[in-house]
Amino acid sequence: MPDVVTGQPTVPLAEVFSFDRFHAICRVDTNPLAFKMPTHTMGDVVVSANAFFMSMTATTVDQFKVTRDPDGKRRLLMRGGLGCSTEVAQGSVRVGSRTVAEHATFEIEAVDGGLGGAKAGDSFAYTAFFDEKEAPVNFAIFGPKATFTGTLVEGEVTIVDPANP
Repeated sequence: MPDVVTGQPTVPLAEVFSFDRFHAICRVDTNPLAFKMPTHTMGDVVVSANAFFMSMTATTVDQFKVTRDPDGKRRLLMRGGLGCSTEVAQGSVRVGSRTVAEHATFEIEAVDGGLGGAKAGDSFAYTAFFDEKEAPVNFAIFGPKATFTGTLVEGEVTIVDPANP
């Protein structure tokens, strides 16, 4: 995330991603350092250390499509509905909630490059689509479309094709 002073993307924000045929989550429990967050309708917001939380949890999985790239990597496209709880604090002002989820839809694109995680070509992107009426807090913060991804520093993306294990 952008540094409060320089605006450069140097502030780490650890996200946990997990998915299988029946669930998908993207979660940020906190931010160890303050950062500047560009928002959709509130401008740039300085988020204090330990004052950001976001949890996106699939409520439905409507599409789960596995394909194989020409180089042998497995690719997943997954779509469905989700509940998103987001809380952002700036000083004594809090926006959103850690416990009240707003409805949105999602699309996940994941690549399984084989054993070795990111070094083997694994990647994961969780895109949420927020409607202003159904998810007013998340729409104000992230806008109509937000993709959550980054450098895979730990773990594996494992995609098993149900039709061709």
